[in-house]
Amino acid sequence: MNWRFEYYETLGSTSDLCKARAETGELAGLAIQAFSQTSGRGTRGRSWTDPGGNLAISLLFRPISMADFITALPFVIAVALFDAAAHFCATQHAVSRLMLKWPNDLLFEGRKMAGVLIETGTLRENSWVVVGIGANLREPPVIPGRRLAALSEIADTPSPEVFGRILVEMVDRWVAVQVRDGFAPIREAWLARAHPIGAALAIQGRETYITGSFSGLDAQGRLLLALPNGETIPVVTGDIVLD
Repeated sequence: MNWRFEYYETLGSTSDLCKARAETGELAGLAIQAFSQTSGRGTRGRSWTDPGGNLAISLLFRPISMADFITALPFVIAVALFDAAAHFCATQHAVSRLMLKWPNDLLFEGRKMAGVLIETGTLRENSWVVVGIGANLREPPVIPGRRLAALSEIADTPSPEVFGRILVEMVDRWVAVQVRDGFAPIREAWLARAHPIGAALAIQGRETYITGSFSGLDAQGRLLLALPNGETIPVVTGDIVLD
């Protein structure tokens, strides 16, 4: 895709602007990036603080087949994000300290380095998808009770512009794989970069806390949780807590 990059010194939210543009008929391939974001947000309404020097970017897609695209998209973006970070690592040892957490958080030694928020909408007959990505490049924000990391801990820190363009290259690469070959190779690539099979984890919901071990992904991208009683259940939503 021929991406059109727009850069802003400060925005409340790159995704809010990207969605507004989508609603007015903007074509796919818009990438909005802010060097400072004052009202960034993550999943479930969480705020995403931006101390500056980090990545805040939102991408606009208009998929032909929404259902297939949305199934694969969290994992496409996660693998692309991992590969973009790995691109700047000087050694394989540094890369080995990166890991994906279901469905699309990027971790460094168990601490969150980057996250993704996917939002969808419909304008008359045209559906849109906006993917907001925040990545700590220079330094992590200070958020009480949260363990965060930055790419600068294992690599020379790229500028947000350079990282954003490498990330979009990786996104294009993996979207092409999904369009050509479906979800299976995306699933395989995600599993190769994620917490290993058998890893102890818990699923925390609003009123539930279920412990077990990671047993892979099903064909719809749902996390498979092996319970202590031998049963395996699919997980659609919830916070993943790695032990």
